Amino acid sequence: MTRRTKYTLGPDVPDGEELRDSQGRVVDDAYVDTAVEEALRVVRGPGRPSLSASGESPLLRVRISPELNEAVTEAAVAAGESRA
Repeated sequence: MTRRTKYTLGPDVPDGEELRDSQGRVVDDAYVDTAVEEALRVVRGPGRPSLSASGESPLLRVRISPELNEAVTEAAVAAGESRA
């Protein structure tokens, strides 16, 4: 288990001053804990959805000729899709 760092307000915030976010909510320890949990949930959330019903999408890395690369790029643009 990792030790949590205890943060303190800097010298630019006078003692007893109540900090608020852009929506007027008081920024206290509970607010910060909730914000951290939400940020981690978003960052560590699931990646791209699977392309198959089984839940597995194999990733293939291949080398292709410049001509085939151009053809793939043109086909993706024509279909309105990315190459990924």
